[in-house]
Amino acid sequence: MDVKVRNKVAEIQQALEQDEQRISLSDPVAKMMLVALSHQSCEIERKMDQTVERLSERFCDQVLLQSNLKAQPAVTVLSIGNGRECTPYFIDENDAFTYKPTKCNYRPIFKTRIVPGRLMACFMNNTLLQPGKLPVQATWPDNRYNKELWLAFDAAGEVNTLEDVMIALSHPLPDDSLTAEVGDVQIPLSLVMEDMPRTLNSNFMLVEFWKKSLVYYGLWLYRFGKCSNKRTLHRGEIPAWIMDSYAQEILEPFIGNRFLWIRIKTDRGGSLPLDTAILLNCIPAVNYDIQDVKLNYSEPIQRLENDKTGTYFLDVVQNQEQAQDFFIRDFDVNQYDNERIREDVTNLYRHYVNDYFAFVDSNSLHDGATLRSLRQSMMQVYDSLDEFRSGNVRRYGGTYAIRNPRNNQQPMVLTYFTTNGERGNLLRRGGRLTSTNAAVGDVEALIDATGGRNKVRDIKTRKELARHIVNSNDRLFTKMDLLQYCKMEFMRAFGEEAISYCNISLSESNVPVDRHIEKCINVHFQILSESLKEEINKSDFFDYLKINIELRKSFSCLLIIFI
Repeated sequence: MDVKVRNKVAEIQQALEQDEQRISLSDPVAKMMLVALSHQSCEIERKMDQTVERLSERFCDQVLLQSNLKAQPAVTVLSIGNGRECTPYFIDENDAFTYKPTKCNYRPIFKTRIVPGRLMACFMNNTLLQPGKLPVQATWPDNRYNKELWLAFDAAGEVNTLEDVMIALSHPLPDDSLTAEVGDVQIPLSLVMEDMPRTLNSNFMLVEFWKKSLVYYGLWLYRFGKCSNKRTLHRGEIPAWIMDSYAQEILEPFIGNRFLWIRIKTDRGGSLPLDTAILLNCIPAVNYDIQDVKLNYSEPIQRLENDKTGTYFLDVVQNQEQAQDFFIRDFDVNQYDNERIREDVTNLYRHYVNDYFAFVDSNSLHDGATLRSLRQSMMQVYDSLDEFRSGNVRRYGGTYAIRNPRNNQQPMVLTYFTTNGERGNLLRRGGRLTSTNAAVGDVEALIDATGGRNKVRDIKTRKELARHIVNSNDRLFTKMDLLQYCKMEFMRAFGEEAISYCNISLSESNVPVDRHIEKCINVHFQILSESLKEEINKSDFFDYLKINIELRKSFSCLLIIFI
């Protein structure tokens, strides 16, 4: 028995004896219950003693240093057309797709194989679906295949495999194990949202937002897996069961042509609605760029953000060999105090002036030119200190890469990611993008880009974010949590001054859902400024807010947002 537990048992016994009640430890049941009660009491006391420590650790880790304050990239899904390509090829994060109106680059999240060609038709539920045409019911239905999906794909060239090809559907396939067949070749098929993107794996909530946003926009991505096939996939004529199910005039465009017939099936079978949209060669993409910067002895500090182009630092490309040679400092996020920096510089200057000979001896300075240069630099710094006092324009800002002084003899090249933040959200559905490596002039966005956010620099917004994270651990349990989160996101999107023109309130109501009534929480945004209301309506704020609330809420009520 632990010493603390033993002392607690003795304390309880003493308290009971004062009330003229006795418990004999010779009774095994009484002893077991008393020890269990004492152990639980000690655990509660221990957690209470650690409350302040745990709170401070969470504040430091999640508020001061983590990515909640940093910029976030926008995510979208792109459709890759044929362009002038005929043979299959790969695209990965080294390929950039540029949206010229905003000069933003989007890069694939996954390495993806592109197979140029056209999806000619889809057969499912005894119905023929063709692009731009109404569904056609089978003349003589064959129920043996009505729970399967048959795709007629006219590939532009020879295809050896479908591995890493992506297919987008507007409705989900059954959750059972999916298998695709092309002739006698079987290929596994899996949901892309179950995979972990390498680009976004440093931010769990960003990955979850990407998955949730696809569902919100009604888009399910699937990827073909590995197969052992070593030969060209078979192109065949129209299957016999389709010939027997439809009249000849309906199938006339398919007769005599040889397509890749992709058969998708599950263990238990399944069906999709007739309005299901299907598209091959789709890729999820994220708004980021890859940059390089050189750190050497003469330039050991380099800024990683550019205010003119509106780019924010996102992350460093991991390289274990360079991990000890540099460090990153974000003067916007890491809560540096300009006034304290000014005081440190002032104290250093006074130490230099008041005790000049001790300063020189302590730093082993004997060269006259070095001393004069040092004195001039110190005077310049001291004369400019008034500009850095609290209330003036913020001078210490941005993210910097700093070379470690212990390893600064050899130059190094640091590779890092940047993003455009909210500007990446300006890519809308149907927007055309350009690329020099894939489908030149034939790439467009399937869904609006969403999720991009600028770095949080406003003091009030940072306080609201800190209050939300510390109080709720970035979860939504109560109405107060929900109201606090909406306020914080509104200030982050439109600035701390905009909140003075907006009243946010909550109310409850009941709404009909599938022939029954469900409780609903209404979030009301009362905007007092017409210009602000116009700016909000042009943005994706409410879509972004609703997706993030769904990720964080711990209640089952429906959520409706009003403006």
